[in-house]
Amino acid sequence: MNYQIIASEHTINNFQDYWTKAQYSLAHCGARFRAEIVQQKASNDWRAGLECLLNTKEPQFFAESALYGDGRDWNQTELSILGDISIGVPITVFDDARHYDPDVHAIPFAAELVYTPGALLRNDRGFTPADWEAVITNDQFDSVKFTQLYKRRLIPVFKYIQQRAAQLDKKAIVTIPGLGCGQFSGPFSGELGQRIENVLATILQTLSSELSQIELVYFDPFSECSAKTQHFGAVQLRTRPLLNSYDPRSQLCHPVQFEEEIDDFSQHHLFSLVAWDHVSWPGNDFFGGARATDDGVKAAATDSMLQLTGYKGEYCALRNEYRPSSKYETWGDLVEQYSLRLFVKNLKMYSIS
Repeated sequence: MNYQIIASEHTINNFQDYWTKAQYSLAHCGARFRAEIVQQKASNDWRAGLECLLNTKEPQFFAESALYGDGRDWNQTELSILGDISIGVPITVFDDARHYDPDVHAIPFAAELVYTPGALLRNDRGFTPADWEAVITNDQFDSVKFTQLYKRRLIPVFKYIQQRAAQLDKKAIVTIPGLGCGQFSGPFSGELGQRIENVLATILQTLSSELSQIELVYFDPFSECSAKTQHFGAVQLRTRPLLNSYDPRSQLCHPVQFEEEIDDFSQHHLFSLVAWDHVSWPGNDFFGGARATDDGVKAAATDSMLQLTGYKGEYCALRNEYRPSSKYETWGDLVEQYSLRLFVKNLKMYSIS
């Protein structure tokens, strides 16, 4: 398995406090976390506890419709922590990640996915959505709190990408979808793209001097916002919504396909954030065999499943998906067969101040 857990120091400190309380009593824990701790006979070490929390996730789980969040599965504290954790996965890219009729790359290339949860503001079971309290004040959308939430999730990701690109001795292109737009946005459908663009601008304005390896941030909120280019030091923020831009690019195009005017991205390394959720494995829909939603599509378009499970598959150009061996219909079947787990390894913690 080849992936890295990414979080802020703030989030890990919150988990350590929560884990300390769990040492005295499991009564306050959500049912899944409680069962996992008992089943694994987890040690007192907080990393063992964090691994238990990560393994309350299911390979495929639809957070907007199947989640309770009142403790019978997870509680709000656990969901907040899980939502603040990203996973970086070095991958090989086989197609450009268009949802339908993608372009298959003649020569696959190395890149990296960073699975990052967006704000979850919908709960079809009628309970409080996982990130509702994080962005709502007195029943009104709170832009300051929204910015704080996204900074907590995105600043560690940008710092991780900066570090990884430096290790590779490459300049980075970072593609970002509308994290939390679409199905997760609940009553704020159509409003979050602009808010996320504003947060990205705020982050880059503050951090641009620290992000020397990142040359382009390509933000694609699909149908929200309009085409725009902003400059923050040496970092460009290009907003290019797929449905509202001239000559838009899919998010797993080869770096040279993102060139405009005098750009030369021939030696750049692609990092693509993936719109993930709090309670599924990275790839979600694709564990059930569906090339659908951002995480399912990008998992299908790459060998992300190999890196997550340790089992090699093969990209099928006819089906536009990275398939498991013929013994298994889906990657979910393989995970179930071998009782695979997620591991806390190479944990990367970053300051958000």
